[in-house]
Amino acid sequence: MTPNKRTAGRVLLNVVLVLFLAACIFPVLWMISSSLKSADELFSSEIYLIPKHFTLNHYWEVFASYSIGDWFQNSLATTVGISILQILVSFLAAFALSYFQTRLNSAVTYFLLITMVIPFQVTMIPNYILVSGMKLLNTWTSVILPNVANATTFFYLYQNTRGVPRAYYECAQIEGAGSFWTMCHVTWGLCKGAVSAICILTVIEAWNLYFWPLLVLTKPESRTLTIGLKQFLDFEMGNRWGPFMATATLASLPVMIVYAFMQRHIINAFISSGIKG
Repeated sequence: MTPNKRTAGRVLLNVVLVLFLAACIFPVLWMISSSLKSADELFSSEIYLIPKHFTLNHYWEVFASYSIGDWFQNSLATTVGISILQILVSFLAAFALSYFQTRLNSAVTYFLLITMVIPFQVTMIPNYILVSGMKLLNTWTSVILPNVANATTFFYLYQNTRGVPRAYYECAQIEGAGSFWTMCHVTWGLCKGAVSAICILTVIEAWNLYFWPLLVLTKPESRTLTIGLKQFLDFEMGNRWGPFMATATLASLPVMIVYAFMQRHIINAFISSGIKG
């Protein structure tokens, strides 16, 4: 390939990437812009990102008229609970299948991976009946408990734990170390980067949960941020787009901040899960 063709190819690729980036980031910029526009500007026929008259009235209205503090608290509690327990359970399962060599290892691993293709709609009703029977509706536990075990998180961690050389385990056994000590001081240390990366992905997924919390959190004070956004959409009284966009912006900030600072770890999580073996 000649240098001119190579340069033209790079220019074309960069143009495509810039267009793709613009298509991805424009909705976010429009959301933030709309939260800062007045009611008249929101329904204007003109399309522009920078508001002509900046206003924070929508944000003041959200904090004054809605329980956004409770929504934030509920979202934070469920996100932290899901993330910690899901990482803990998945790491224990991944370590067990990597450390203990038995004839059932492959069968158990494939069984766990098969659960990745089971749709949520299949387990939704049994989980709801179980949570309801345990009198856990409208509690943080009702959101956290069904999301503790996750095959995708297990798969990422298993791809890394099984890449730990057996020689490390054998050396620990020769020194008299037990399985728990080996897991904490050998496997955890070598897989710390993968754990950090998948933890970020788990936090983002837990923060954005919508349908399951919508089923089990029916009281206004128990709702999370994603459910609280429905309060602004009313087909009879009219949609309140200003407060809606303000709340959506506030709900997106934690995720955007986490991704901005940890995007390298997120990318490494996908790469490592594909090449470890």
